[in-house]
Amino acid sequence: RKNKNVTQTGLAEALSVSSQSVSKWENHLSAPDITVLPVIARYFGITMDELFGYRLDALNYKERFIRFMVNNGMLRFGEFTLKSGRLSPYLIHSGYNLTGSQMSKLGEFYAECIREHSIEANCLIGIDNREIPLVIATSMTLFNRYGIDSAHCVDYDIENTAFASHEITLITDAFTSGTSLCAALEQIKNKMNKYPSDVVVCVDRMERSDHSSLSAKHEIEKRYGVKIHPIVNADDIIKATQSGVITAGEYFEKLKDYMKRYKGE
Repeated sequence: RKNKNVTQTGLAEALSVSSQSVSKWENHLSAPDITVLPVIARYFGITMDELFGYRLDALNYKERFIRFMVNNGMLRFGEFTLKSGRLSPYLIHSGYNLTGSQMSKLGEFYAECIREHSIEANCLIGIDNREIPLVIATSMTLFNRYGIDSAHCVDYDIENTAFASHEITLITDAFTSGTSLCAALEQIKNKMNKYPSDVVVCVDRMERSDHSSLSAKHEIEKRYGVKIHPIVNADDIIKATQSGVITAGEYFEKLKDYMKRYKGE
């Protein structure tokens, strides 16, 4: 639609649907009815095979996730001062003010990451309040889609001895320096007498700390013996701006320059 300079309203009128329906399709919150697909193909002058090929092959789940973040305000471009004091051309703003459908979709991406990395997600855990609905959404997707029935616990429940024998997977959002992630790992260790085996995050910014050449991800993995699995990383976002997966090509050079300056090993 964007490549052909068609507005959501224009497409909605051509398909005799609401603009809200088109918005939900593009944000991957719902899918068009099968009877609408031939109309979409005719409207854009492509075959049904080409339409299905685009839906199934053109975007992998990392690209779909990046587009989802942009469309739902979780990934923003501009000038942002991070807690580290660095001036960044992009900001990850996940987990805040999401609707039920958005949180459900976010849980699907986390579950897909868990499946991709073959993580034994016996127990999913969240520390921060905004992680609680994300843990539940991920757990439900793992069961409904993959038949994996994971236990889950949150901050006030992590001293429960019922989880002592479980492999723990921490579900959290993006991290830059890793300070808050380290605090969460220590909190889990203090209350459960062990660190999680895995951590799933939405974005790894791949940045080094001020006192090390290592990226925060590699530094934390080395220090705590955990495996950190990002759904996407900064390189994936840069590629998406270059390839046109998202319409942010004007930030491509700024992103490259930023990573050249701050990327860790």
